[in-house]
Amino acid sequence: MSVDLDRLMRQYRECARHVWNTYFQPLEDGWHEFVNVEHALFHGLVLVQAGMENVRPDASGLMEGIRMRPCFPPGGHLEIFHVKTPTEGDRAVEWQQGRLKPGETDLRFQGFFDWANHDDPQDYRFVRARVLATQQPELEGCDVLLEFQTVTFERV
Repeated sequence: MSVDLDRLMRQYRECARHVWNTYFQPLEDGWHEFVNVEHALFHGLVLVQAGMENVRPDASGLMEGIRMRPCFPPGGHLEIFHVKTPTEGDRAVEWQQGRLKPGETDLRFQGFFDWANHDDPQDYRFVRARVLATQQPELEGCDVLLEFQTVTFERV
């Protein structure tokens, strides 16, 4: 039986957004309590349903078992944000704007992301991924943010 990982990921995104915005965002320091709920939602709604219940993220959140495929517009590129992979001890990271060009790029899922403060509503507009391989040397090993509707998800 084939599993539509793309559908599962989009359902998880919508569920996590709703649960955060409705129940945890109004709480004082709700983000602190939501972390475990978010992990449980991802495990139950994505990993278990996809038969990947033994897949675990690394310390940075990288899920090597989930590949992201960019969906390029005809004859175009995707606007992205990118940053060199933070190392332990990095206090702040500086995201830069850039472009992802068509070509072979191996992107692995790290999580949904939004430019919001801990206590603000979340939209999860972006998907964060690690670039494992690419034809763009400036992006090799970087973390990137792509708008969620510009990618599809698949099992590795």
